[in-house]
Amino acid sequence: MTVQPVDSATTYYNVLLDRPPTFHVDVARLRRSFLKLQQSVHPDIYARREKIESRLAAAQSVWVNAAYATLKDPLRRARYLLRLHGRDLVEDEQVSDPELLMEIMESREALEAATTEARVAELRQHNSADMARIIADLGRAFDAGDLDDARRLTQRLQYVRRVAQAIDGWEPGKPVVVGH
Repeated sequence: MTVQPVDSATTYYNVLLDRPPTFHVDVARLRRSFLKLQQSVHPDIYARREKIESRLAAAQSVWVNAAYATLKDPLRRARYLLRLHGRDLVEDEQVSDPELLMEIMESREALEAATTEARVAELRQHNSADMARIIADLGRAFDAGDLDDARRLTQRLQYVRRVAQAIDGWEPGKPVVVGH
């Protein structure tokens, strides 16, 4: 097999799922496809071939890894879909939604006020439920072609993910940092 450069018009969906971009992804199918493809472009297979072929295989391997990491993660997948539609969402983009800003402050305050593992577990459970709702809403927004709502929900998911990270890093008396 001769390795070719990745076509710039190729999407992660074309290669790993052989279908048009959508928010809904069968993660088990994605994994099987990833493993099969990764075996065929793994740089070790091309180590003794011409340098150009070896470099192309390495580049494709990196590309396949990035594609898999993006499509398996709902937040990265949503940002990728938005980018495909010309509606990029920068990770550190300022939050302008007053309701979301209030939620950010309330979450931080609740986590700062937590003094027991049990309270942190409650916050984690609440945050996980929020994340599940947002992911379901994102699927509906993308299905409906409502990119404004999808963008808003992606930003919300980005924030809820940061809250989850702050919860995971919680220690009694340690300052709580929840980015916007």
